[in-house]
Amino acid sequence: MLAEVIQQFLFLLAVVSDLTFLSSTFLNTHSLYVTFMRHLIVIIFLLTFTFCKDANHKKTQHISIDTTRKAISKGDSNSNTKEGQIIKFTSLYNFETFKAKLFIGKVAPPNFSDNEFSSDKKYVKFITDGCNKNDINFGGHYTIIERSCGAGCVHIFIVDRITGKIFINIRPNDGRYGYLYKKDSYLLIANSNVFQDDSLKYYNDLEGTPELFVWKDNNFEVLK
Repeated sequence: MLAEVIQQFLFLLAVVSDLTFLSSTFLNTHSLYVTFMRHLIVIIFLLTFTFCKDANHKKTQHISIDTTRKAISKGDSNSNTKEGQIIKFTSLYNFETFKAKLFIGKVAPPNFSDNEFSSDKKYVKFITDGCNKNDINFGGHYTIIERSCGAGCVHIFIVDRITGKIFINIRPNDGRYGYLYKKDSYLLIANSNVFQDDSLKYYNDLEGTPELFVWKDNNFEVLK
């Protein structure tokens, strides 16, 4: 691009040389000659500035295109989309890692005797209905009951179906984007709705990342 500008500039110099010769031949007065040369110099300066500006614009445009291509290429390799990035899920743990022996006796109803929310009729009905509907679905002898806390938000409640104890103030303390759990495992996967399918191999990070917990000593511990 620089060579092109230099070539154009040399061409203008040749034109100036010819015009200078013609002006000295046909212009009879010195004042007219000086005026002519002043105008000619201004024209040359404007043309040179225009050529240089055009060259810089083309160079900047070329760089922008290259940068865009690199970004697109990188996005393709990482499966990056406008709706989040698709990431491969890897973990040292799975449901088989924390197997639980399944209780086969008669399940106990929820016990509200030592529960601080026992006077709340809606709470009592919610827990009771949840136990009747779900039976044992976690950790061998527990029932997890889910409750919506808004769009993309779920709270969980846990009841021991051997003793009827209702656990409160358990981790995770706030809602998550769905949960995965099994009746014969102590593992809990929070934000499970981010997974692309049931294989649990890939997830979309737009709404969060999967979090793993294990039930231990009447509460969940975070697995790192």
